[in-house]
Amino acid sequence: MRRAGRPGWKTEAVLLIGLTGGIGAGKSAVATRLAARGATVVDSDRLAREVVAPGTDGLAEVVAEFGSGVLGADGALDRPALGARVFGDDAARRRLEAIIHPRVRQRTAELVAAAAPDTVVVNDVPLLVEVGLAPTYHLVIVVDAAEATRVERLVRTRGMTPEQADARIRAQAGDAERRAAADSLLRNDSTLADLQTRVDALWHERLAPYEQNVRHQRVSCPGASTSPEDYPRVAARLRHVLGTDKVTLDGGVVRVESDRVDALGPAGFPPLDDGRGWGSADPGRPTRIMAG
Repeated sequence: MRRAGRPGWKTEAVLLIGLTGGIGAGKSAVATRLAARGATVVDSDRLAREVVAPGTDGLAEVVAEFGSGVLGADGALDRPALGARVFGDDAARRRLEAIIHPRVRQRTAELVAAAAPDTVVVNDVPLLVEVGLAPTYHLVIVVDAAEATRVERLVRTRGMTPEQADARIRAQAGDAERRAAADSLLRNDSTLADLQTRVDALWHERLAPYEQNVRHQRVSCPGASTSPEDYPRVAARLRHVLGTDKVTLDGGVVRVESDRVDALGPAGFPPLDDGRGWGSADPGRPTRIMAG
């Protein structure tokens, strides 16, 4: 194999996007629009239902842990009954997550591995920030909306009372925490048409070029420095990819100490043509990385 960054070199890594947002923010609408643009959407909520479908070992383990009272008359999982058991009970919630999350991760990995190399894979994960998954993606999209807007949507579309909607919102990460994890923040306080326009712009101006740059190992902005406001997210991703905490920002240049720098290219940081470090393939986040 030729060295990453030389003419003609390509990587088989797909561009992996994390999509999240608070309940009622409109994350599903964004996922639908990205799918229409050509993305492969992996819906973690759907997978979470599949891994506990009737006949699965996941459902058998849930019943063993929480009892037959979480089953409906048809033998399927009674989600409201299970929800009543775990909502507000952190220990019970963690036991449920220990059953479901590993199975969802395994199925997600299978779907990502099966995707074509020129695919943008969007992983729709409601609790992406809460479980610390942000650094595992090339880019994280957070869908954001005012709390009052979200409460109104939950009451109108899901039949919740305002008190129930507020409780569901409070059970998730706060808005500030999600915004801090966002590489791209999509506001959704207006109409669906406005949201779709913003998603289309993100796709054409950032996601599609990013995918091509990763696949062909091209740096988007050679010579550009790293913005201090981007550094925390860049550093978190580098620590995840390289398995090291030795990542520092020095005058706009990110410095890393690791013997695994070959992993930088597929992670979205191809080598610079001059061989003096690496840069970001992301058109929306210039980054310069050097060893040492």
